[in-house]
Amino acid sequence: MNTKLDFFNKSWAFNKNVSKSFDTHVRQSIPFYDVFQKDVSKYSEWFLKDDSIVYDLGCSTGATIKYISKLNINTKFEIYGIDNSKPMIAIAKKKLSKIKKKNLKIKVFHGDIRKIIFKKSNLIYSILLMPFLSKKEQINLLKKSYKSLNSGGAFISVNKVESSNSKFQDIFNQLYFDFKKDKKISSIDILKKAKSLRSVMTLNTQTEEIKILKQVGFKKIEVFFKYLNFIGIIAVK
Repeated sequence: MNTKLDFFNKSWAFNKNVSKSFDTHVRQSIPFYDVFQKDVSKYSEWFLKDDSIVYDLGCSTGATIKYISKLNINTKFEIYGIDNSKPMIAIAKKKLSKIKKKNLKIKVFHGDIRKIIFKKSNLIYSILLMPFLSKKEQINLLKKSYKSLNSGGAFISVNKVESSNSKFQDIFNQLYFDFKKDKKISSIDILKKAKSLRSVMTLNTQTEEIKILKQVGFKKIEVFFKYLNFIGIIAVK
């Protein structure tokens, strides 16, 4: 079976074939993917205190965890990576098993983030996860995250969003398609991917993203990344 085309099936799912090509595909599909991954890892330095706990929600193949593991810090901390795709977790475990640092404990496991009870933590982050949850699930997860964070702890997210203006939405969509074509994804595959995500994604505007964060209790909120229809936000408790 053509692995590449498995990304464009009628119903999007992070199955075994998608997982195998995920690291390559995501860099073809998401502008500045490695840039904001590195940014998230660098921001984490402000919240990694001794014996602190970090949660990676929807960790996929463990890219962010790997970047954090490269930080030159002596603080002792733990990272828990959670994903509901068993194939993704299998790849993450293999990738992260090579990391050997005395001050860092990494555990990645298969699970449903909507049901997991968090321990008290200093940092929780999600990269391109929230759009795959319903609006109610997004709010519930943020409430649970806020409650589990210690005072001064942070929630960092990178999400795909909608523009609040239809004109800009059209411009951003077309430039996004141009980006994918420049990365050698065919026009047919671009359209198939868009169709496969029709009933899967729940997108907010930037204003709505910030509103939800304020609604669950965050008061210190800042946008640290914005390009086309992608946005990165850091919120501190």
